[in-house]
Amino acid sequence: MGSFQWFIVALIVMAGLGYWNYQRIDGQRKQLVSAGFQISDDLKGNPGLLVSTSQRQVAVLVPSGYLRLSFDQLKDAEIRFRSGAEVETDFRIALLLEGAPVPEVEIRYSNEHTVEIALKKLQQLTGL
Repeated sequence: MGSFQWFIVALIVMAGLGYWNYQRIDGQRKQLVSAGFQISDDLKGNPGLLVSTSQRQVAVLVPSGYLRLSFDQLKDAEIRFRSGAEVETDFRIALLLEGAPVPEVEIRYSNEHTVEIALKKLQQLTGL
């Protein structure tokens, strides 16, 4: 196979994986809603961060399903970033939790501006 053919195969594989990931995330979201979670705000990110102001809960769409937390379990939220030779700058919101199955969860965002907007919105909605 020539290099162009390998490029086409790689492109098809990447598109297939992207579609599979989209379907998986969409399935987690539908499962969360069918369990009674009422989405009032979608703060995007990877994994997805959803807020229900009426139920005073947040949900994080993790690979195995979702993590549903009450506002009372949110101890704090902060911006974290990492930059170095092996990675470009990586911006995340770290949710510091209390009384949850895990001590913290990180949600990645594409750039500094997006992560700042998401954190301000989260703080506004949850009262952090």
